Amino acid sequence: RKPSGRLEVMQLMEVMDSMLEKAGVDKLIRVTGPSQLHDSLELMRAEQNIYNIVFHELIRQVSVDCVERGQLLSKLRQRYVSLLERIPEQMKTLYKKMMAQQLINRHITEELIHFKDSVRQLASELCEVREHDFKVTKKAEKAEEELAAAILEAEAKADLLKEYRDLYELQRRRLEEQVVLLAQERDIWTSAAYGLALKIIERNKLTLVHKLHVSGRSLINILKHFIVLLSSKDTGDLADLQDETNQFSGRLGQFGAEIEHSEESSQAKLQIVCSRLNKHLQCFQCSDSGGPTFGGTVSLLLLFQVLREDLEQYGGEVHLGKSESLRSIASLQEHWMELGQTVLNRHWHLDGVLSPQHIALGEIKQSAHELYQQYNRRISGNN
Repeated sequence: RKPSGRLEVMQLMEVMDSMLEKAGVDKLIRVTGPSQLHDSLELMRAEQNIYNIVFHELIRQVSVDCVERGQLLSKLRQRYVSLLERIPEQMKTLYKKMMAQQLINRHITEELIHFKDSVRQLASELCEVREHDFKVTKKAEKAEEELAAAILEAEAKADLLKEYRDLYELQRRRLEEQVVLLAQERDIWTSAAYGLALKIIERNKLTLVHKLHVSGRSLINILKHFIVLLSSKDTGDLADLQDETNQFSGRLGQFGAEIEHSEESSQAKLQIVCSRLNKHLQCFQCSDSGGPTFGGTVSLLLLFQVLREDLEQYGGEVHLGKSESLRSIASLQEHWMELGQTVLNRHWHLDGVLSPQHIALGEIKQSAHELYQQYNRRISGNN
C-alpha cells in the first residue's frame, strides 16, 4: 500500500480527539454502576478501547513504512493491553478485600459497643447491690442500737423488779408471821373450846355429840391434806406450764423472725431481678440487631440462677426442716394446752358453768391453729 503521510496522522489525531470527546473522558461523565470504583473502571475500559483503535491504526501506518517497527509496536501494544487488563482485576480483588475488612471492622465495633454497654450495665447493677448492702448494713446497725437500748431498759426494769421482789418478800414474811400468830391463837382457842366441850360431854354424858366431833375433826384433817396435795400439784403443773409457754413463745418468735427474714430477702432479690429484666427488655427493644448480646445472655443466666436458688428454699431439705420445726412447736403448744386444761378441770364451778379461763383457752387454741395454717402457707411459698 501507499506509505502513510502527515495528512493521515493528522486525521488519526482528529479522529482520536473526536472519539475521546464522545466518550466523555475529558468531561468526566460518570457511568452508572454499583460503586464509584466500577464507574472508574468502565470509563477506563472505554478510553482503553479508543487507544487500542488508535494504536492499531498507528501501527498499520508505521508498518507500511517499516514492517519490523510495526511488529514491535504491535507487540508493545499487546503487552500494554494485557497489563492494563490485569490492573482492573487486581483493583476489584483489592476492593473486595477492603469491603470484607470494613464489614469485619464494623462487626467488631458493634461487638465492642455491646460489650461496653454490658460492662456499664453490670457496673450499674453492682452499684445497686452495693447500695442495697449499705442499706441493709444501716438497718443492722440501727437494730443493734435498738437492741442495746432494749437491753439497758431491761436491766433497769430488772433492777426495779428486784426492788419490788424484795419489798414483796418483806411483806410476805410479815404476813406469814401474822398468819402463824393467828394460827397459834386459833389452836389455843380450839384446844380450850375442845377441853371445855369434853368436860361438858363427860358431865352431861353426850356420846353422840362426842362421835360427831371426832368425825368432824377427821374430815377436817382429810380435807386439809387434800387441799395441800391439790395445791402442791397445781403449783408444780403451773410451774411446768409457765416453762413450756415461755419455751413455746421463744421458739415461735424465733421461727417467725426467720420467716420474716427469708421473705424480706426474697422480696429484695425479686425487686433487683425485676429491675434488671426491665432494663434488658428496654435494651432489646432499642437494639438494632434484634437479639441479645453475649453480655446480656450472661446477665440473664445469672438472674435465672438467682431465681433458682431463691426457689430452692420453698422445697427440698429447707422446706422439710421448716415444716419439722413448725410441727415441733405445734406439738409443744398442744402439750401445754392439755396441761392447762387439766389444771382448769380441777376447779369447776359448783353450778357446772365454764369459767372464763376455759373460754380463753379455747380462743388461744383456735388462734394458734390459724397461725399454724398461715405459717404453712408462708413456708411453702403460697402466700
